[in-house]
Amino acid sequence: MESPVDTSTNFEAQNEATVLIEDFSYKPSSITVRVGATVIWIQKDSVRHSVTSNEGVFDSGLLSKGISWNYTFNEAGTYDYYCIPHPYMKGTVEVVE
Repeated sequence: MESPVDTSTNFEAQNEATVLIEDFSYKPSSITVRVGATVIWIQKDSVRHSVTSNEGVFDSGLLSKGISWNYTFNEAGTYDYYCIPHPYMKGTVEVVE
C-alpha cells in the first residue's frame, strides 16, 4: 500500500519577489508577500506586455523586452492582475501582514 503524497506547498511570505514575464505568462503566476514588499516584474518576451491591476490599483503601461517594473504593496489583500494586450495572461499577488 502506497503512502499518501503531500502535495501542499509550505511557504513563507516574502519581503520582496521577482516575477518573470516570458512565454506569454507570469512566472510564477501567484505569489505571497508581506505588507511593504516590492515586487519586480522583468519582461523577457519579444512582444510588449503590461502588469495591470484588475481594480486599477497599479498599471505598468506597456513594457518592452528587457524592461523591469516594480510596485510596492503597502496594504494587505489580494491583487489580481493581467496583461492588457493579452488578457488571458493573469497573475495574483497575495499581501499578508
